[in-house]
Amino acid sequence: MNMEILDIVGAGGIIFLAGMGQSVVGFGHALFATPLLVWIGVPLPSVITLVATCSMLQAAIGVQKLHAAVPWRLSLFATVVRIAGVGLGLLLLNKLVLLNTAHIRMVIGSILCLLIAIQVLWGTRTLKVLHWSLAGFAFISSGLLAGLCGMGGPPLVLWSMANSWSSQTTRAFLFAVFASSIPVQLVLLCLMFGIDILWNAALGIVFLPLIYLGAAIGVPLGNRISKKTLCRVAYGILLVIGVSAVVPAFLV
Repeated sequence: MNMEILDIVGAGGIIFLAGMGQSVVGFGHALFATPLLVWIGVPLPSVITLVATCSMLQAAIGVQKLHAAVPWRLSLFATVVRIAGVGLGLLLLNKLVLLNTAHIRMVIGSILCLLIAIQVLWGTRTLKVLHWSLAGFAFISSGLLAGLCGMGGPPLVLWSMANSWSSQTTRAFLFAVFASSIPVQLVLLCLMFGIDILWNAALGIVFLPLIYLGAAIGVPLGNRISKKTLCRVAYGILLVIGVSAVVPAFLV
């Protein structure tokens, strides 16, 4: 499950680009990184561990900066439900890794395309009243996708954006849930795939400077372009990544 030196160099470049992309458009670290890491041949459990570690570090920094705006009781409830979903997702992942590489890429690409389609159709609409069942579905599906493919952000992001919260509260909630649930996810990954999986977590910590560098470049770039244009560009790139992962499976 350990990566070769070329895989590590390639993974570092992808983590840098994903960090820059998230800083430019404000979302999508895992959406950018996961399909590309799978595309270069990194085993899916390793990809999930690496990306989760990077996301956890970013989220922890966010919680520290926005701790006063965190809705702690709701965040705790969301974390518990999300962890249950992670467990279910990991059970599915244990079956998914038995597929050949082309079919794994197809599954990841299909999930990515579906998530982008949902985000485009749903947009940033705000609802006056959100039924509790929507929260439960968002929390557990976020965990399920996080465990299965490492891309568990969209359901949680869409639900939080549908609330009439300030931007600060929305980001604080997301950071708190990710920072508190991902450590449990890493422990479950270790129990399922062995302690060697933690090597990828260590690699994620080593890549932290690349995340900061990507953010340093991405934030100023994002400030120069309208949010609408940024989202269109980001969705376009992500759809290309998703389709490029799906199509080869039909050509095998």
